[in-house]
Amino acid sequence: MFLAEQFYGDWYHNAAVIVVAVFATHFLTRFGFGWGWLFIVLAFCNTYYTTSMTRMRRNARDDIQRELVKTRLASEHESAEWLNNFLERFWRIYEPVLSATIVSSVDQILSYNTPASLTRSAYRTSPSTDDDIVMMDWGLSFTPKDTSEMTQKQKDDQVNPKITLQLVDITFLEKPDIDFVLKPLGGDTFGLDIANLPGLSTFIREMTHATLGPMMYDPNIFTLNLEQMLSGKPLDAAIGVVQVVVRTARGIKGTKIGGGTPDPYVSLSINNRAELVRTKYKSNTYNPTWMETKYILVNSLHETLVLSLYDYNDHRKNTLMSSAQFDLAKLQEDSTQEDIVSPLLKDGKERGELRYDVNYFPVLEPEEGKEEVLDSTVGIVRLVLHQAKELDQSKSLSGDLNPFAKVYINQSSSSSFSSPCFKHTTSPVWEAPYEFLCTDKETATITVKVVDDRDFLKDPVIGYMSIKLTDLIHAKASEGRDWFPLSGCKQGKLRLSAEFKPLAMAGALHGSDQYKPPIGVVRLVIDKAVDVKNVEAALGGKSDPYVRVQVQNVTKARTEVINNNLNPVWDQIIYIPVHSLRENMLLECMDYQHLTRDRSLGFTELHVTDLAAESDDPRNPYESKGRQAVADPLRIDGGTHKGTLHYTAEFIPALALKNIKFDSHGNQVKQLTERQQHSDDEGIVTDGESSSSDEDIPKDVTIKGKRHTKHHHHQKVQSTDTTETTHTAASAGSSGSKSSPVSDSPVSATPPNGTNGTAEHGIEMNNEELLTHQSGIIVFHVISGQLPKKARVEVLLDDGYWPCFSTVKSRSTHAQWDYVGEGFVKEVDFGRVWLRLDDAESDEKDNIIAEWKGDAKSFLQATMVAPQTYTLTEQDEPEKAKATVVIEARYIPVPVKLEARESVNNQGILRIDLLDGREIRGVDRGGKSDPFAVFTLNGQKVFKSQTKKKTLTPEWNEQFEVSVPSRVGADFSVEVFDWNQIEQSKSLGSGRIDLADVEPFEAKEVLVNLSHTKHGEKGQIRLRLVFQPEIIAKSRKNTSTFSTAGRAMTTIGGLPINAGKGVFHGVAGVFKRDKDQDEDSPLAVPAELPQGQASQAAGLSDHMVAAHASFPSTENINAASTEPGSLRVTVLDVKDFTHTDVKPYATIRVGDKEYKTKHTGKTSTPEWNESFLFAASTLTPKLFFWIHDHKTLGKDKELAEGEVDIWRHIKPDSVSSRDIFVELRQAGQLRLRLEFDPSSNPSRSTPSIHADGNRTMSLSMPSPSRFSLRGRRPGAESDD
Repeated sequence: MFLAEQFYGDWYHNAAVIVVAVFATHFLTRFGFGWGWLFIVLAFCNTYYTTSMTRMRRNARDDIQRELVKTRLASEHESAEWLNNFLERFWRIYEPVLSATIVSSVDQILSYNTPASLTRSAYRTSPSTDDDIVMMDWGLSFTPKDTSEMTQKQKDDQVNPKITLQLVDITFLEKPDIDFVLKPLGGDTFGLDIANLPGLSTFIREMTHATLGPMMYDPNIFTLNLEQMLSGKPLDAAIGVVQVVVRTARGIKGTKIGGGTPDPYVSLSINNRAELVRTKYKSNTYNPTWMETKYILVNSLHETLVLSLYDYNDHRKNTLMSSAQFDLAKLQEDSTQEDIVSPLLKDGKERGELRYDVNYFPVLEPEEGKEEVLDSTVGIVRLVLHQAKELDQSKSLSGDLNPFAKVYINQSSSSSFSSPCFKHTTSPVWEAPYEFLCTDKETATITVKVVDDRDFLKDPVIGYMSIKLTDLIHAKASEGRDWFPLSGCKQGKLRLSAEFKPLAMAGALHGSDQYKPPIGVVRLVIDKAVDVKNVEAALGGKSDPYVRVQVQNVTKARTEVINNNLNPVWDQIIYIPVHSLRENMLLECMDYQHLTRDRSLGFTELHVTDLAAESDDPRNPYESKGRQAVADPLRIDGGTHKGTLHYTAEFIPALALKNIKFDSHGNQVKQLTERQQHSDDEGIVTDGESSSSDEDIPKDVTIKGKRHTKHHHHQKVQSTDTTETTHTAASAGSSGSKSSPVSDSPVSATPPNGTNGTAEHGIEMNNEELLTHQSGIIVFHVISGQLPKKARVEVLLDDGYWPCFSTVKSRSTHAQWDYVGEGFVKEVDFGRVWLRLDDAESDEKDNIIAEWKGDAKSFLQATMVAPQTYTLTEQDEPEKAKATVVIEARYIPVPVKLEARESVNNQGILRIDLLDGREIRGVDRGGKSDPFAVFTLNGQKVFKSQTKKKTLTPEWNEQFEVSVPSRVGADFSVEVFDWNQIEQSKSLGSGRIDLADVEPFEAKEVLVNLSHTKHGEKGQIRLRLVFQPEIIAKSRKNTSTFSTAGRAMTTIGGLPINAGKGVFHGVAGVFKRDKDQDEDSPLAVPAELPQGQASQAAGLSDHMVAAHASFPSTENINAASTEPGSLRVTVLDVKDFTHTDVKPYATIRVGDKEYKTKHTGKTSTPEWNESFLFAASTLTPKLFFWIHDHKTLGKDKELAEGEVDIWRHIKPDSVSSRDIFVELRQAGQLRLRLEFDPSSNPSRSTPSIHADGNRTMSLSMPSPSRFSLRGRRPGAESDD
């Protein structure tokens, strides 16, 4: 049945050659052929012999080498030390580049579990397995990083480096040796290898080298995108769109064939491959001007855009005159490259210059932790024609079909894409992908015709289908349906699928043409959460929870952050604009992280349909169903629950207004398409092919979706058919029937007002009438900007704790956003608008580089008329312009009845005059007391008075100010103590101060009765209160906490005369405070200060209040004298200290001098009020401090440490004083007071002085030896 071994083998082939050679020479001699034929036979035999011997030697060498290494593979390990050696050398080169691109934080889990280094790797392969099995033994050893002896700071700063391969470049350093065997006839047994034919083997090798040489032979490289390959995405999928604006060419050199002036046009291609798009030609000119915009789909930015200049000829082939090149990799640094001038070259000689612009719009990828991207109307559609089956054979007389498919976009008269044609089948499988740029996903339609190819005859349509793009995407995503019936035939089905990839293009997300006015707001009173998840348990802490509200993955509002609390109580009111009854709100409890991404603690959902219903009132088409109190469990991923969120929800309808829109005509692609529609056809370049369009196709949609489509107030707009760069040879060849790669398909007419022709319901109000309503929704349209660096614009209202919305991060310094966002303002007369420029990588973190602040009413009065340009500046350099942003706005009134605690009159600055006391209880032996008063606001101590000796009727006459975030809900009290030198101070009584009855701008004297739990009521304190309304801007600290009292942002503006009782005295002078502040007014933290340091005027308050003033610059510091002056450092107190059962004392060091305070009793809020004198100059720039726990027996324990940049807060060339607030690196906030006098030089040793003027016996420590770096701190094991 099979041939025996003796009939096939090497001896058979060798013998066959001899036999063939003998018989061939005998035959040629017998019939009289010449010597030439004999030489041909000899050449054939020589080629066969040479090839056989070369192959035999190679095989023998490989077999011998394989046998020699078998023993070594089974017994020896191959070391991988070369890998470590390479990494050790390579890391020195790669580390600076890697460090520059590392983000501010690393995933916490990976950072703790990634091993430090690979120290040894060995492996061996077993040779005793079958040929199709590879068995390897791997041995790996790791050396983990030992953290047992590291400090906490070293642990926090350690980094475990990783190298991620994304792109791999492959190249052959020399031509590879390619061998092949080809037996077209006879098979492996009797077949003749055609490589033995003289010259054929060499010819095939040279052709292979010629093909692979430009691709991957040195110095050329072939790039593999491993990240894309391993992600499962198609390798030919477009990653974005490149917009090319071809402007002008100047100084063209070249003439037409036969004489005359050229008719130039520009052809665009990638790496000189097939032409993608072309401009129109300009007749008879050497200096053409096109001003045409073209869009190209690209699948890699590691290629070159080639702009070829051709001369158009009517009846012969167009002539290449010259070309220019642009490296697409430049778009990774800045996606907008404007006014590029490239030389036009041919044969290395310059033939003129070409001016053009290039913009890149990448595909939007889902954010980390999210499965979907934000909804967009502009994007790239990847359409795949999979297959067809059961096609109708009645259209063919022979019953035989040659089917292929044509794709039409938006009822275009010409096809955009044609699939390959398959012969003699009724069930073709194409699997042909096609990508195009879609300008409006909601209105785009796709029509597919299946056509029978008849060669020279007219091709009949077998069947067709038409479907909306949204229905096609929804059918696959929700129903898993991709088979659709064909119309116009007896039978037939088509398998079709589509994927939509949104683009980061101006107007694509939240664009002005997509904006839908809100129907009202949902008023949420976020009360509290109980037993939330603790994500800090592993580190010994507690979560820092806040609640954020999201609608369609967009964050609309957030509450304040409660630090270290698993049962947070917010009691905060927020307002969420809603646009439809079908909207759902996601209430998610989050753990705030200053450096890393915030973590979810659980979520719950709220449906608008549960709160609102439709109404017959034309002014308010929707009505509320009433207030609902809800206690929902917080759901965690996996279906479990942890914690409960308590809140109250209520819907408040908005006034239905007409013409709530912006004067915008859609996104950039749509605007271009509309302009192209109305342009003439003169100058269109053709290749002499037939320009007849395809036969008419049905205009109606044949496949209708089962879901309810969204209603939009705009008509159908075409999807621009853009030629992609990723066609296969088959698809490119089959789609060559188009007259031009440039798609100029018609666009459906759109009414000028952008509506669908239906009457718009609502009421009309002018701007003055609108602004009489105090509460409402401000609709911001952020159009564009000129920025110093790539950043996003954040819009904040009133207190500015969280942005009400932010744009996407710009891809260029010439930003084009066309972004629409909303924010709710409670009182437009008193409200404030903040515009901030944030260049942080994550939209959840802040890195503010510039900002602008203004009154909400004046902002609306300007932006409701026309777009306005606002200049954003740095806080510490307001005279220096940093960025400009163009914004317009609209205002939609919402009749909200505010609670007293929501009004601007409820927050502001309270000035307290501590006048005197009477009938104070005496506790000393002589019947007297040494009273001092301590004021507390919402559990925080805000002021401590001086001590009055031996009196029951103290007269203080002291004054201080405090920021009150809520006058109605404030817990403000005063407690009087008796000062003792040895033991702790005794309470003489306390009393609560009611601020609800204090009218703004009216001085009110109050008499506070003091009471004691043991001794009853005894004594009175007389105060004078003056309340000044201001918006309190709350800030999120590095420790994820914020000051309860907050900081004063600015005074309110534009108060009306009838704003309320008492709000009419001195208004004009109060509201100019922002611009007329003097140098001693309280200061906010400037942008150039290190994190964790802030300062304000000395003695103003014991918490931070903010305003605007300038800090001394670095130039002034450098120019200051180096002569030492007197620096008095007063250590005041510590707040938010996490340690409770400790006796803390502070150690202060400036230069080589070091002092320490007394230790206090066991407390979490230590107060020292001790002063020390140092010699300081610009040569001692920093102040260092440590806080220790005093131990009677044993070594003192260090609790916290930090440093202060002295000359960033006070001036080195004049007398100045500041209160410094420093965030401790562990936890808490230290308050110091720095007082500097450059005219005096202190002595070397100075006793400690209390803040109240009483001297103590705390002596300074001796100065350290000049041979040591510094003296030994208490509790330190050794000198640092």
